[in-house]
Amino acid sequence: MRTTYDQKFSLSAIAAAVLLQCQPALAEYEELPTLVVEGETMEPGTTALQPGTVGTLDAADLLKRVPGGNVNRNGPLTGIAQFRGLYGDRVAVNVDGMALKNAGPNSMDSRMSAIPSALIRSIKVYRGVTPVSVGLETMGGAVVAESRRAEFTDSKAWKPQLFGTFGWSQVNNGLYGGGMAGVANQNYRFHFSASHEDGDNYRYKDNRNVKYTSYDRQTYQAGFGFRRDGHEFGAAYNHKFTGSAGTPSLPMDIRWIRTDTVNADYAWRLSDTVKLKTAMFFQDADHEMTNYHMRNAPSDPARWRQNNTDVVAAGYKAALVWSDIGGGELEVGVDGDLATHNAKVTNPNDAAFFVNLYNDVNRNRYGAYAEWRGEPLERLTVNAGVRYRYTYMDAGKVDGTPAGTGAGAILRDRFNAADRRQDQHDVDIALDFNYRLNDNLNLALGLARKTHAPTYQQRYTWLPLESTGGLADGRVYVGNIGLDSEKSYEAVAGFDLNLPTLGVLQNVYFEPRAFYRYVNDYIQGQAVNPADLGLTAMQWNMFLNMVLPNGCPNNPGGNTTNCALRWSNIDAQLYGVDMQGGFAVGDHWRVDGLMTYTRGEKLSGKDDNLYRIAPLNGRVRLTYSIWDFAFSGEYVGALRQDKVARYNNERKTSDWSVVNLRLQYQPSYRYVQGLKLAFGVDNVFDNKYADHVNGINRVRESRIGVGNRVPNPGRNYYVTLNYTF
Repeated sequence: MRTTYDQKFSLSAIAAAVLLQCQPALAEYEELPTLVVEGETMEPGTTALQPGTVGTLDAADLLKRVPGGNVNRNGPLTGIAQFRGLYGDRVAVNVDGMALKNAGPNSMDSRMSAIPSALIRSIKVYRGVTPVSVGLETMGGAVVAESRRAEFTDSKAWKPQLFGTFGWSQVNNGLYGGGMAGVANQNYRFHFSASHEDGDNYRYKDNRNVKYTSYDRQTYQAGFGFRRDGHEFGAAYNHKFTGSAGTPSLPMDIRWIRTDTVNADYAWRLSDTVKLKTAMFFQDADHEMTNYHMRNAPSDPARWRQNNTDVVAAGYKAALVWSDIGGGELEVGVDGDLATHNAKVTNPNDAAFFVNLYNDVNRNRYGAYAEWRGEPLERLTVNAGVRYRYTYMDAGKVDGTPAGTGAGAILRDRFNAADRRQDQHDVDIALDFNYRLNDNLNLALGLARKTHAPTYQQRYTWLPLESTGGLADGRVYVGNIGLDSEKSYEAVAGFDLNLPTLGVLQNVYFEPRAFYRYVNDYIQGQAVNPADLGLTAMQWNMFLNMVLPNGCPNNPGGNTTNCALRWSNIDAQLYGVDMQGGFAVGDHWRVDGLMTYTRGEKLSGKDDNLYRIAPLNGRVRLTYSIWDFAFSGEYVGALRQDKVARYNNERKTSDWSVVNLRLQYQPSYRYVQGLKLAFGVDNVFDNKYADHVNGINRVRESRIGVGNRVPNPGRNYYVTLNYTF
């Protein structure tokens, strides 16, 4: 694995070795700093071999190996991307060129899980300012994930391309297997891939179960490509089925999710200096979740709930690229996507009960952008772009059994009488500068204005419900149709130091980044004023007691009135530092590490902290490689987090640390060079701990108290096997 600069020099091959607990990372500089995490164990370079991994179940976990990255974990398959304190839809996730939508309003089918980790080819994260060409909304950065497929060759002869992987983990008796079979030549490529994953409830310290964390998922994909005479076309069909899977941090568990996608891209080299690029996708997904098929059903049959949701989405992109404009490359394009969401809650014990939670909700985005990349001065690389985006949102009328009389009827009627159509016009600007001071030092500066329109949950949740895009704070939220777009003003600065030698050390690298982001109209829950909803305080309190008969999940013994929040625009700021570095000693030893610190503060009204912000955390890895073997020991930890959000009743978390060990064997014999076999132990000392960004427990029949954070897995023995031909 290598970290490389296009400007004629390279960082150490092991630069990002520590970034994967299981798989190595690659930081790659195209025109600006990006980090690429490879989806399988690979050689990090000539001085060390990165040991292999426990086949990370959810690809979202790979972000923990990225400086500034983290994962809001709500279930084994429900990991929501976080980068520098922003998460959810604020972080753009591009999967095989598709801006996929979550089928459920709580992101149970999170976009980061769209590709199982067994079939991930690469995940790219932008550490600087994200270019405007990458996505329609990139306020919180962008993650670009690509799945395995057959690749074109350089000859007319057909060549097979095969990949297989298998893994087992003891902590949950989990198994996964996957593979890709393809054939290709210089003009054609074809492939088929599949994967299967299943596991039981995982265990934490002293072999105690975390209830309802079992899972089952299958994925299938078929694709082909063609290129000739300046034309290149590719297409793929993907089917994913998730069976019963627990989400202990949410009020329901996954019964099933079915997702079908089709994507295609076409490129045409019109001349030596002009290229046309186009892409499109279509998505159809439906989803059923319940509060009774996995966890113990409510004792009162009237409290049983089943939620059926669906989304139909499509997207497009077309761009012209000129490679000789002002000494650089100019890209001008248009893009957009359209999505329609529905959600209906029912009770299998009462055919008359229903809630049209979301009815024919539309969130359509249309964009146009221009971006220039080049070297206006010697040693200086610039990426400058501007984007315009129009966001159209609307929703159909709603109804439900709770709206028969009283406060529920008032909320329904006010929503149906409101002007639900909303039009947002936003402009993004991104500037990224990289100056090569010398062959060993690169200076980086990024400046940006980025925007993000409200989500459909934030606008159109007409009842106080836990429908939050996976916020999982145990509170209920009411929507606000009149929300404004978030507007972020961002600066990122740092440098990349690369030294071939430093005393007795070789391949030394150090890559820090400091960032500051001021967000005007940041969207967060605020205390509800019943008058804003057309209700008296008594009506509101009585209605909340009906919605929350067992009290507030976040604070079971507390007042239900304090459990409800309404989405509102406030001002906020986020700032911090993240870095990675490492060095080699001799031919066999290597040290790599990363550290992340993020601070999020609410600036409007009473001073407060932003919700679900990870404390100072990091990891250090020592690797020893010899012959065909590599052994590594890794120390991972985080400080306590006491800067928590009062409005969310967020609980403080203690500091923690764990030690992980791995051994990888990669034979150099000619006929088995593609084989990688790894053994390992995570959390060697079986420590009990919980990431601060883990969700809170919602399962009442668990040893973990309702409202407490779900703990991370305990000691885990694992084995993985990969083979590439």
